[in-house]
Amino acid sequence: MCRFCNIVKKNYKYKTIDEPFYESVDFFAIASIGSMVEGWSLIVPKKHTLSMRNFYMQPEFQNFTDKVILPMQKRYGNLIAFEHGSNIEGSITACGTDHAHLHIVPFQYSLVTDLLKSNLKWEKCYPSEIAEKAHNKEYLFYLDINNKINKTIGYLHILDYPISQYFRKIIAKKIGKLHEADYKIFPFVENAEITRITLNELIA
Repeated sequence: MCRFCNIVKKNYKYKTIDEPFYESVDFFAIASIGSMVEGWSLIVPKKHTLSMRNFYMQPEFQNFTDKVILPMQKRYGNLIAFEHGSNIEGSITACGTDHAHLHIVPFQYSLVTDLLKSNLKWEKCYPSEIAEKAHNKEYLFYLDINNKINKTIGYLHILDYPISQYFRKIIAKKIGKLHEADYKIFPFVENAEITRITLNELIA
């Protein structure tokens, strides 16, 4: 069973870090292992599925995300969000986690300039449009959070081949930690512990 499915069953690999700081009937939010910055969190559907593409248009997802994002903005300021959307078990696009999740990261810099300067083709896209645009292909999705997620235009790249930890590497480079980008080697457990404690107090 995957790590996130185990969390649904309250089997925590990383002890209190894996304990959700907020949850609903269909989603939970946890501190992210590999969080190079404090506040790095994940929004995860309880249903085992490979990408978030079919959740973005759901009212419950939007309500859940608002409950997580607003307190985070008050605490940390600017937030960015991204997803590595896979479509097959074991794809490296999923970065070793075959269960859909959306990263929410406090970060003072937008990654848009970095994306547009890359050799990847990006198109502007609302989260609710991903399923229609990507179909069954793997994708990368990014947005700067300045409003409710479903009302914010992001950037979508439909993958021709799998890419692992794409956004993590950009963030790591921006903060001078490129050699620590791999979360499997550098889990940043202390940051995750602080995040979990802080957001558990903020979000009820």
